[in-house]
Amino acid sequence: MLKDFLRNRVILIDLLAVLFGISSWISINGLWVELPLLVQELPEGWALPSYLSIIVQVANIGPITYSLLRSCGSSPLSPHMVIVPLLVLGCAASFALTLTWDWVATLGSPHSVGLFISVFFLSLVDCTSSVLFLPYMGLFRSLYLNSYLIGEGMSGFVPSIAALAQGVSGNPVCTNMTLDNGTVVEEAVVGEPRFTTSNFFTFLLAMMAISLVAFLLLHYLPTARKERTGTSPSNANFSEVLQNSTEEPVEEEVVKTKPLYNTALLLTIQAAVCFLSNGALPSIQSYSCLPYGNTVYHLAVTLNAMANPLMAFLAFFMPCTQQGVVLSLALLGGALSSFILATALASPGMIAGLGVGGSLVVITWVVTGALFSYVKVSVAGMCRDSGLLFQCGALTQAGSAGGALIMFLLVNQVGLFDGYYVSCGG
Repeated sequence: MLKDFLRNRVILIDLLAVLFGISSWISINGLWVELPLLVQELPEGWALPSYLSIIVQVANIGPITYSLLRSCGSSPLSPHMVIVPLLVLGCAASFALTLTWDWVATLGSPHSVGLFISVFFLSLVDCTSSVLFLPYMGLFRSLYLNSYLIGEGMSGFVPSIAALAQGVSGNPVCTNMTLDNGTVVEEAVVGEPRFTTSNFFTFLLAMMAISLVAFLLLHYLPTARKERTGTSPSNANFSEVLQNSTEEPVEEEVVKTKPLYNTALLLTIQAAVCFLSNGALPSIQSYSCLPYGNTVYHLAVTLNAMANPLMAFLAFFMPCTQQGVVLSLALLGGALSSFILATALASPGMIAGLGVGGSLVVITWVVTGALFSYVKVSVAGMCRDSGLLFQCGALTQAGSAGGALIMFLLVNQVGLFDGYYVSCGG
């Protein structure tokens, strides 16, 4: 079996496709798992995730602009002509992030201007990759699509492993500090991670550079060119690539009919799930987790980021096509989300105490993320079968943007959620 597997493909192309796929969302996924350290060092504090959620949604101007240019232009834009400058921009923004993530400017109040500008351009790269990378892979034989999707999933897994290796400390504690003049004062002190935030962002920069090199090799190597089907990716849309990649040889002619789904229900589920998982919940994760300690926040963020691609793989290889099951999983995720919301509203207090409550928070975040990830991929598959991928994508973005905007207003304007900060006397 292994010999047959190797005979039908070029492993180098698989490797390059994986490394290329990693660049799709590694910057934003990496930023998110670094939040437990960032919220302690930057002036926005616990409200920082709500700012970043809005920035990511604004960056959707990238794929919107590209789609408009394709639809309005006299000749379609070739994806590879856009992918190279896009990945170069990603490398430049990653480099800027390593240097400027802690630059603060006073705009009415102190804000992390360096971080925000870098994150916008990184988000622009990641969001635009959604409408570029997959159609480009349609240029190659369909068996390499799975390798790309594995890389796309690893864009969340790889930075999570790095974040777990980095580690975090608990909440700040008051410690006696002796100043140069001999005066003893009490200050809030936080333990140091194994390596700094700048080093973590340097790791993300290295991964982006590797992905850029992988794409250049994938596009220009003669070996890679031989693995192409000859179909121009510039004329392929997202739906066509997915449908063509899953086609199997037909031994006898069979009349296939589109499955009958309640499309309104499917699209509603997708919008609601994305409202919560992509927009609302990430904005309040700090308020939900930090009362139980920075370690709980760290574990909730990183394990959730690892569960998402794993469940996406499960849904890819074991898809669910039963609407009732998908609806039940979505409702279960919604019920768990209500517990997450309750913990955020209780902040800076704790539900069920530090030990039990902290464990419940981590488990709830991981299970909720896993359920929502499986639901989103399953719904996308059913929408593909129904010819509704465009509508599914539009509602995915609309739901995500709506959740981020509402929570941004509730966090920063209404002041619905409260954090606590250690205040030491002396």
